[in-house]
This record gives sequence, structure tokens and C-alpha cells, in this order.
Amino acid sequence: MFYSINWKIVPEMRNQVQARFMETGGPSPEGMTMHSRYHYVDGSGGFAILETDDPAALATLANDWSDILPIEIKPIASDEVIGGVIQAAAS
Repeated sequence: MFYSINWKIVPEMRNQVQARFMETGGPSPEGMTMHSRYHYVDGSGGFAILETDDPAALATLANDWSDILPIEIKPIASDEVIGGVIQAAAS
């Protein structure tokens, strides 16, 4: 399943967030594939598209960063999947 993870960098935590990212590179936990990661150019946060069937991998990722970043993880689906849902509902 695919997930969107969004984070916000609050100004008072910026230096800590940047230091941890530079130190670790922000790797994905085992059992998870990161398809893309983007950072807002104003430094306020960013988002990534992840894939996993392991809820522990999602929890590990959140646990690794939630001490310094507000994090939101949501399941996401493609146009094809949602289109199928809409089509089925219309039938």
C-alpha cells in the first residue's frame, strides 16, 4: 500500500531537524520503499511517497522523527484505484 507522509518544521526545531537529516540522510525503515521525497523551498517541511505493507515500518518512521517534527501519515491511492471505486459506486 502507498502512503503520503507530511512533516512540518517548526522554526525552533529547524537546526535539530537539519542536523539529524544531514547525519542520517533520513533513510526509510526496513520493509518500506520510499518512491520520492520533496522539501518545501521555504524550509517549512515536506512530503514523501512511501510503499509498505508493514505497519511497524510506518510506526518506526514516525517514531524516528516525531520527537522533533509534527508528522502526518495517510494512505493514498492512484487515479485508477479511486476511479474503480467511483465506477462501482455509480453502478
